[in-house]
Order: sequence, then C-alpha cells, then structure tokens
Amino acid sequence: MMREIISFRNRVKKFDENCQGNCSPLFYWSLVGVTMLVNFNISLAQPQEKKICTVESRGYPGRDPAMWDGLYAANDGKVYSALITEGTSAHFYQYDPLKDNNVLLLDLAEFMGERGKGIRSTGKIHNKPVEDNDGNIYFCSMSNGSGPNTFDYTSWLGGHWIKYDPKVNKFEDLGLVDQGVGCYPLTIDKKRGYLYGIGFTGYFYRFDLKNRVTKNFGRVSNWDICRDIFCDDEGDVHMSFPTARIAIYDSKTEMVNETSLQTPYDPTLFPTEMRNPMIDRTSIWRAVEWDSHEKVAYGITGGGSILFRYDPHDGPEGKIVTLAKMCDSKFLGDDRKDIPYSTLAFALDSRAKIVYFAPSSRNYNTKGYDETFGSGEDHHLIRYDIKTGKRIDLGAMKTRDGRKVFGCEAASVAPDGTLYLCGQVEVRDKNIATGMIGDSPVALQLVIYKPEQ
Repeated sequence: MMREIISFRNRVKKFDENCQGNCSPLFYWSLVGVTMLVNFNISLAQPQEKKICTVESRGYPGRDPAMWDGLYAANDGKVYSALITEGTSAHFYQYDPLKDNNVLLLDLAEFMGERGKGIRSTGKIHNKPVEDNDGNIYFCSMSNGSGPNTFDYTSWLGGHWIKYDPKVNKFEDLGLVDQGVGCYPLTIDKKRGYLYGIGFTGYFYRFDLKNRVTKNFGRVSNWDICRDIFCDDEGDVHMSFPTARIAIYDSKTEMVNETSLQTPYDPTLFPTEMRNPMIDRTSIWRAVEWDSHEKVAYGITGGGSILFRYDPHDGPEGKIVTLAKMCDSKFLGDDRKDIPYSTLAFALDSRAKIVYFAPSSRNYNTKGYDETFGSGEDHHLIRYDIKTGKRIDLGAMKTRDGRKVFGCEAASVAPDGTLYLCGQVEVRDKNIATGMIGDSPVALQLVIYKPEQ
C-alpha cells in the first residue's frame, strides 16, 4: 500500500509539472480523484501474502486413514502414534527423531488374536498414550463398532489395558477393561500406580497397575463422553460432562462428585449437528492437559475453541479463567456462531509456557456433521503465550517442499520443545494415499514443527 501511495504522489507531481499552470482546477482535481480511486482499488485487488507455517512431515509405513488423540511424545524423545483402520485393525507406531524413522510396533487385531475368527476386531485406539515413571507406555484398545458390519457387534470381547516396555521392546496385555467396552480418554496417576479411563458406555474405570485389578466406579456421562481427562498432583481425576460442567474423582474417598464449576460456554453457538442438536458435543471440553510445573490445567472447549485455565486448588472447588479464542482466525470477530467443533490437536509446552492448537477451518454444514479430515481448507497452527497472554496465528501449515497440511486430530510436545501433530498431508505419490481432498491425494502423516522456525 505504501508503494502505491508513493507512486501516486510522484505521478501527481509529474502531471503538475507538465500542466505548467495551464490546466483548469476542475480538470486537475478530477484527474487527481480518479487517480486516487484507481490506485486504491488496485491496492485492494492485490492478493495479500499468505502467512505460512513451515513444518516437516514423516509418513507411516501403514495406510491407516484416521486417528483421534492417539499421539504422545515420550520423555526419551520417541513419539508414539495410535492410528485407526476401522473394520480391520488399529496400529501402534514409534518415531525415533535421532534415526528419523517411523516404524510399526504393533498390529492390534493380530496381538489380540482376533484374526480369522469371524468376530469384530480391535480397529480403534482413541486415547493419548500415557507414561509411568519407569518409561513404560500405556494405552487402551477399542472397537466402537469396528466392522465388518455383517459380523455381530457383540462379538468383540472388549477393550484391554496394554503396556509397552521400550527398554525390551515388549507389549503386554494387562487385562480386560469391561465386556464389550473400550476407553475413550485415558490418564495416569504415576505416584499411586493407577490408570483411569471412561468407557464407550460412559462408565468410569480405574486399573491398579500393581495388582492388575480393574474397578468400575459407575456411570459418569450419558452423551457425550469427554475425550480427555487429567489426573492432578493429589491423584484426583477431572472430567467434563454436559452442560459445560466438571466432575472430580476424589482419590481419598474414591467417589466421583459433581461440582458447580463451568467451563466457558456459549449456548448460542451452533451445535455439532444442526439436524440433531440434542446430540451436542460442543457443551463439554474437547481437550485438556495438566501442567505438573504450575499445578493447573489448560483446556479447550468443544464449542468456540475457547482456551481456559483451570486451577483445582483455588477455592473450595477450584477456579476457571477464560484466556483466548483459539479458533481459526477467519472465525474471529463479528460474534460468529458457526465456529466448527474443536479438534483434538491441542498440546501444552509446560516448560516454555506455550499452548498449541490446530483448529478446524471447515465451514459449518447444516445438513450433517463433518469431521476435520477431508477438509480442503488451509489449516493454521495457533500458539498462545501463557506468559504474555498473546495469541499468535503462525500461519497455514505447509511442508518445506510445498505440500499442504490439512486437518489434524492429535498433538504432543516433546521434552526438547518440538511439537508433533498427526493429520492429513498432501502426498505426491497416489499409491501411498489413503484418500483424496479435491484433486489432491492425501495420507495420514506425522507433522513436525520446531519453534525456532
């Protein structure tokens, strides 16, 4: 714009010199006005340069088309991905940044002995893996109706607590969660040696790692089950339920109690599905993460993508503070109500005091519910600086060789500050694609962002 203004002033000066005082004032100022208008319109018509967030990406050796929250950067720097192929099997991968390779560690259906039995298989892992003080990794298997649809859905026996010991590269089946039930969210109490999860049917479970015993504490949710829970420094487990409420499992009394706390919630936001507004996931938090240094939690709401800080030790029940809107920048302002449902691509760097979020950029669809995957829009990475309280749009994610990154549904920060995400990435070779977005072949890949970029 400044270049246009300077150019305009030079042209007016030259025109004035050529006129040598012989042009009429009306003609002179009419020409000046037209010149200004033309230059202003040219300036507006010029496309603004897009801000790009440069990332790396690494493919998986398998061809799983989906994943939900199953990404964890461990304390030793290795990154674990739990990917999904519904109808056949879920797969567990490990990325070693030192070797720069992504390898398959486990085929879940094969590990559970389900192949060739004509039964529903373990086609899903829907929780972020967790780690104990000895570096062991845990996750919980799931089916959630994973086909083939011609097989009796009750033939799947249920989800299992699974342990991976990276020191000896060994997986261990720790036992059944419940008959026909696998867990959505998962958290760990490292000090006391417990795993906690909420099953597909809304029941809250605790697994004793030492004694290998599962305990069912009853139903804590109807529709919809929160996808993330966390355990605080006192061993209490925090979960969200409609409408924007918080319940807490008290480790001392072993009771789950409802609280009067409410996460940020705008009931006028469009629901997840306009065709069925009663089934609305926007009224609970979407993702949450415990900060063991500050001893507070940071979370993102399902509706509006609002970042909040939750201090469970402030007051008799705790305190929640609204921090910022983390939705895609195009939905900011004008009191938009069509903000898409939040993704699970949420991560906290507790050392650097940074929150990362890769929101959905898809437009709202009144005819049905659209997941993030399959959206051809540019997807931006948003950063929030806890120390300064500033939100920064880092730009549309694109690899160094110019490939677009589409929807992401998981994120985790490694000890060195590297951010890992999992999402659909444009690929050159159609033979490795797991889907198409418009004319672009895409595949699920590990996305790597280094803050120094």
